[in-house]
Amino acid sequence: MKEKILIISGNLLKHKFAALKVLKKFKNSKVIFEKYPKKIFKNYTKTSSEIIKKHFHNVERYEKQYFKKYIEAEKKFLQKRTLLSVNKGKINTKKFYNLLIKENPKIILINATSKISDDILNKFKNKIINIHAGLTPYYKGAGCNVWTFYYKELKYTGITIHFVNSKIDSGMIITQKQSKFQKNDNTHTIGCKNAILGSKLAIKSILFLLKNSSYKGKNLKIRKKNIKVCFKKSFNENVVKAVNKNIEQGMVKDYCRKVQKIKLVEI
Repeated sequence: MKEKILIISGNLLKHKFAALKVLKKFKNSKVIFEKYPKKIFKNYTKTSSEIIKKHFHNVERYEKQYFKKYIEAEKKFLQKRTLLSVNKGKINTKKFYNLLIKENPKIILINATSKISDDILNKFKNKIINIHAGLTPYYKGAGCNVWTFYYKELKYTGITIHFVNSKIDSGMIITQKQSKFQKNDNTHTIGCKNAILGSKLAIKSILFLLKNSSYKGKNLKIRKKNIKVCFKKSFNENVVKAVNKNIEQGMVKDYCRKVQKIKLVEI
């Protein structure tokens, strides 16, 4: 593929895994990493209780189990394809904007970054797509695939690839898929499985868009009362406790016995 693909991504292990899979598929592709805080819980919440710290320790522990070996094996390849790394929030500077103009990618793939500025969105209209860890329009915002455990709505757990606009996860949908659960899954295993699913759907979407450049995506119409918007500021130790309690009480096992299908957009 001659068309240039540019990935702008968070730098956790699951993000690097997804970036690697896309980089491997498209020869003319590069990645820019937006660095998370060393203590990753600071990216998601202002609270720092032991329960919160343990939750994010487990996030890192599971990601190491799933992805560390693969990423270490591809370390040199990833370094070669990495354009640069920037601090959190620095993807909307004038310098960064000018870099994007210089690179002039056919498609920009976003994964777990800060909100993209209107200047970038307007310049690359209909060229920026996002890996959303959730199923829009049912769940929008941050940490959606944790909140589905909280609200006992596992059927809305999954991945959406959508065009990016100025509103939170509201761009037209390219494709999406529900997560496949096993009875012993938790938020951490599903988070890792969704990183794998996200990379597959991202590749599928990019290939589709390169062949169908006029495609603008589709929208799902559902009642506003059925839409949940999830915010980082709402995530706290009470949410973690509730999620863990739901899992302990067999919510995942119950769901696996009767998987519920929902209306989705697919290509």
